[in-house]
Parts: sequence; structure tokens; C-alpha cells
Amino acid sequence: MASPSPSPLAIDDAISFVDQLIARFQTSSIHSVSVPVKEETNLPEVTLKGAALSSEQQEAGRNSILTRPGKKSLKTPGVQAAEKPVKAAQPSKVEVPENVENYDKAHLQVGLVQSVADHPLSEKLYICKVEISDGQIRQVVAGLKKFLAPSDLQGKKVCVILNLKPAKLAGQLSEAMILAGDANVDGNETVKVLEPPADASVGDRVYLKGYTPSASPAKQLSSKVWEKVVPLLKVEGGVATYDKIPLVTSSGVVQVPSLPDGAGIH
Repeated sequence: MASPSPSPLAIDDAISFVDQLIARFQTSSIHSVSVPVKEETNLPEVTLKGAALSSEQQEAGRNSILTRPGKKSLKTPGVQAAEKPVKAAQPSKVEVPENVENYDKAHLQVGLVQSVADHPLSEKLYICKVEISDGQIRQVVAGLKKFLAPSDLQGKKVCVILNLKPAKLAGQLSEAMILAGDANVDGNETVKVLEPPADASVGDRVYLKGYTPSASPAKQLSSKVWEKVVPLLKVEGGVATYDKIPLVTSSGVVQVPSLPDGAGIH
């Protein structure tokens, strides 16, 4: 349906309003000023007698006619609506191999062996006190007595796994495990503990080269997950590896000296 033409009264009101506006800015130089109105407003072109107006004053006059009480403002030509903000593209999630996910669930740290004592009920076990992060001390029952003298352990930095379920061995609670490599060398079983870099600090995380330490290792590692991790821990070129990926700290690689390639770690 076509919009009705403005009534003469409406036009008179508009002209009267503009005449009042012009009177405010009247100067001594008088001539005619035309205020064109776009056809879509349904208002005729109005010729006004009055003072010469600046472009800003003319624009104010147009806006006074085009914007009336009770009416919606007309769009100003050349002004575009603001574009909706475009959401930034979300980075795609990096796929982590299952074997790496399994390793990340284990909590491996650099520890310092504070003391080594014989187990009172076993000829194969030591009872070690190992310092870990924040000055904590964990008791570790280790089956290393057959292969290493107390002096080979006491005061040495080692790699320990902290989130296995605590267990009693020959009646003594073991709260962690010292990792060591094991191989048959010249017909003899040889065991060497993993050696963190000399500059490593107690509490440093032991993680996979090329990755970052997991921020949330499992509170308690499932034995089923650990059984998947252990077969992939091997010695390669004198370095401790997991599925051929070197184990490292922030100070460098973890070594296992004097053991051949392929030696297992547990």
C-alpha cells in the first residue's frame, strides 16, 4: 500500500520549524537556500528565504525536517551498519599418540637418595629414603641389593615414578619406584639406575623429548597403563628412551651407562 502524501498542515509545520532555525543564524547577506529532500521521504523540495547557511547548518536543517517527534529517523546516506564481529578461528586440537598419552599419565621425577639401609627381612631388598619435590621424603623398597652397593645409590640423583599404588614389600611400605636398566652382559645380569643430567634439580620432571611434561599426571597410575608403558622403555645408545623417544629433563637427556641397546628399563 502506498504511503499517504503529507498534509498541507504538516508541510507548514515543517517550514515554520526551519524558519525558526534559520532565524538563529541570520546574517546581513540574504539569498535563497534550497534544501533538497530525497524522494523516499514523501516531502516536496522546500525553498527557504533566509540567511546564508554553512554546510553544517544546512545539514542540521535537513535533519530537523527528516527527524520529527514520533517518527523514526531516516538513515543517513553513506553510513553503513557496523559489521558483526567475526569469531577467530579456533586452533585444531593436536592429536597425541596413545603411547604418549599413556606415558603422560605416569609421574616421573628426579629424586635424591638420602639413605640406603638393608631390609631386615630380605637379602635382596634395600630400604631407601628418597627426596623429591618440595623437600618431601618417600620410602622406596628397591630390589637392587644383589647388583649395587649402598655407595652406588646414596647421595645419587635417580629417576623415580611417584604415582604407582603404594605397596608393602616384605612388610615394608614402598611409596615410589627407582627406575633402572637391566641386561645380560657377558653372561651376567647387569643393573644400572637411570642417571639424570648432573645439572638436574631434585623435583625436575622426566618427560619425552619434543613434548612438554603433563600438567596433570594421574593421581594414581593404573597398573594396566603401567604395563603398557614398561615394554616401551629401552636403552638406546646409552640413553633412556620410551618408544625410541629420549627421556629428558629441562637440563638434558637421561642416561643409562654401560648397558647395550635394547636393554629393558623397569
